[in-house]
Amino acid sequence: MWSLSPRLFKSPERKERLVKFQVEDGSVVGMETPQKTRRIHQAAQIGDDLTATLERPSKNYSSERFISLTKLDKEDKKEEDFWELKKVFQKLDLSDQILLYRSFRLLPAACCTLWRITRKRLDFRILHKDLGEESQKHLLVHMMDHFKYAYFVADKLQENLNVLERAGVKSLISVQHCELLMEENSVTKVKASSHPAGGDSAGSRMAQWPLHALPKLMRNLRRLKANCEIQVHFIEHFQDLELLVLYGFISQTALTGILERCHKLARLFLRFDCDTLSLKFIDKCSSLRDLSLTTGLFAHQKDLVMKLTALRLLELTQCQTRYRLTLESLQFILNRRSDSVELIQIDCKGFQDPNWMMEDYQLLDVVRNCPGLNDIYLIDCPHLSWKVLQGIYRIRKSENLSYPITVILSQCSELREAYQSMYSNYWCFKLSYLRIERVIQQCQPITDIQIFFNNSK
Repeated sequence: MWSLSPRLFKSPERKERLVKFQVEDGSVVGMETPQKTRRIHQAAQIGDDLTATLERPSKNYSSERFISLTKLDKEDKKEEDFWELKKVFQKLDLSDQILLYRSFRLLPAACCTLWRITRKRLDFRILHKDLGEESQKHLLVHMMDHFKYAYFVADKLQENLNVLERAGVKSLISVQHCELLMEENSVTKVKASSHPAGGDSAGSRMAQWPLHALPKLMRNLRRLKANCEIQVHFIEHFQDLELLVLYGFISQTALTGILERCHKLARLFLRFDCDTLSLKFIDKCSSLRDLSLTTGLFAHQKDLVMKLTALRLLELTQCQTRYRLTLESLQFILNRRSDSVELIQIDCKGFQDPNWMMEDYQLLDVVRNCPGLNDIYLIDCPHLSWKVLQGIYRIRKSENLSYPITVILSQCSELREAYQSMYSNYWCFKLSYLRIERVIQQCQPITDIQIFFNNSK
């Protein structure tokens, strides 16, 4: 028991009073007065010879406050994550909850494996709609080496690149397919007539400089589709590019750079309307197999195009507005490569001129000029009569070939009905020269006119 009346003793060494408490057994316990923990600065002069002592604040005050705030933030974040996780768990059955509880260590690896199967496409059109900013970063970091397809919003390309930069993504090494798309409500209109060749952004409403970052970002790219205009040089830096589809205008210098340097380019589709471009160096594309041009561009560059003897497919587009030029171009092709023409697809849908494929002889001339023709697709050709079938049969019989020609019909009701009505009595005996088939499902991957060549001939 402590004594209720403490006695004060004076310490001769320190000259301070010590408080001592006497215990029942007579022993005395001393308690030293606590020392001051804060140091006192020297006197500082204030005003007219007035002095005051300045106390130094605790060294650990700011750091302790920062640590406490950081801990609070972490606790709040942990609490938020906990409730988010609880919401997810509430949507699961009890058996699924138990499974995750038992195998929680395998959950990160399982998620990554699932994402690699189901999330091969990086689509910036919907990324911000599906995920918040933190979730976007998490997905990009774990999938940057596994994305196979990338879809950018062309007129917001810099914003898309900023998202990758904030996530620490410097390259998408596995992306082989990329598309530059325009927003549906975008006011940008790509018109060749308003964009002179050359310049970084001459006449352009879309920023061109972010395009320069794409080759370094996707160095293994194989296929590129661009719905935007292109005024700058960047496509030629894709050394492994095999497919290029351009729906928007491209400057002459940019196109020339592609033709000169993309030596692996095998398929080139120029879908925009511009007759003034030059294909001067297209012969350097030694791997080019498929080529799509507007009728007007082909008419101006037909001599260069027909020198590409390795072509497998030549497509002419936008034929509806220039039917006479289309017929002249078709005749030019057949005269130059008649022996190697293997298949022709003619899509007459959209041709408003009554002179387009109105007479049977127009089609018969095509068949007569191509003795190696195996198949011909006739899509939406209402002006052709049943007499054209008889004419094709006579031509093939006179050629005495060992294989028949197959005519595939789609939306040609008169020809199909005439063939079916006379099949059992007449056409079934002519199958060695002529066969008729019809397209069951409407599948037109390429419109207008396609000509396939057999390069072995």
